[in-house]
Amino acid sequence: MEQQQAEAGDLATDLDDKKADAPEELVPSVEQLTDVLQAVNDTQTPPQERDGAVRSARQVDSALDAISNPETPVEVRDRLTGLVPQVTAALSAANGSQTPPESGTLALVVARTASVLGVVADQDTPPDVENDLVGGADNVLSSVQEGTAGEDEDALGARGVRGAGGQTEWNMLVSTGLETASDPNTPEDDRKGLAGAAHEAGASGPGDPEAPEKKRRLEEELQAAIADQGLPDEQLGKAAEVCTTSVFESFPDTTLADDLESLTPDSWNSEGVRDFWKSQEAENDSLDVLAQLQDDKVYNTALAIKQMIPRLSESLPAEDLYSKLGVRALDCLQAAQRLNAETGVESGSWLSEAQQV
Repeated sequence: MEQQQAEAGDLATDLDDKKADAPEELVPSVEQLTDVLQAVNDTQTPPQERDGAVRSARQVDSALDAISNPETPVEVRDRLTGLVPQVTAALSAANGSQTPPESGTLALVVARTASVLGVVADQDTPPDVENDLVGGADNVLSSVQEGTAGEDEDALGARGVRGAGGQTEWNMLVSTGLETASDPNTPEDDRKGLAGAAHEAGASGPGDPEAPEKKRRLEEELQAAIADQGLPDEQLGKAAEVCTTSVFESFPDTTLADDLESLTPDSWNSEGVRDFWKSQEAENDSLDVLAQLQDDKVYNTALAIKQMIPRLSESLPAEDLYSKLGVRALDCLQAAQRLNAETGVESGSWLSEAQQV
């Protein structure tokens, strides 16, 4: 956690230094982002919320480098100059959310959406795909800034609209599509359809009568784009580490606390988990799991991979993996396949899906 806080502090310092070279119209945004980084360095800030802010800040930091580079084409510089204030304003709104764990979820939405900055700066993306990505990012970031909670599932159901979710859930799905389409490992044949589906979904919302169909299309495009990458060539420990951290990042901590209660220490269960943070590969086929408890302190414990992966597969079925985790879903599938091959332990729908990829 200290390393995480140090990185946030270093980024804040670096951004402050870059104000001198930034266009005048971006100086307020740089200052706003610096303020966010300083705010999330409070010891009581959930680690995942700080991670989300740091991830977005890294993207903005790189975008500022491209903007100040005299060799960057004017049109690229202009597009980045338009996106940076949107990212920083949305991140500031997420940080100011008064409904935990909403702030952490919104920070993740912004972080995933900010990946579009890298696509614009790289200048290698086909114009139609880039336009869809930028348009989708504009929609998501505007929604976060407006602080729209959206209609809940019951309200949508009363209007005959099912399966859409609230606005934050909708933004998370769209941001996952944008991040996946921005991933350089996503096959070119898949990027166009995925970017278009994310833009279309981002332009509407869960209250749209066509929301279920748009959601279905985006989820199908996501699954195809991710599955076509194939399983990563990773050993069990590394795949399990990436998978578990991604689930912690994307899945409600209250749900995980209940589902993992029989695995976590009694002291955790009695105190209560505030924020499952991340895992790190450890020796003896285990993961070192870190979590912030209700006393705001971060603790760690070793959990066996052969217990952790099957339990997580029960919490998050394979049909939801792609839309919740994006490309990191492949690490979960790889972990399930390796675990079965090396120990004979099965992980439900994850193993079945891995055998089809």
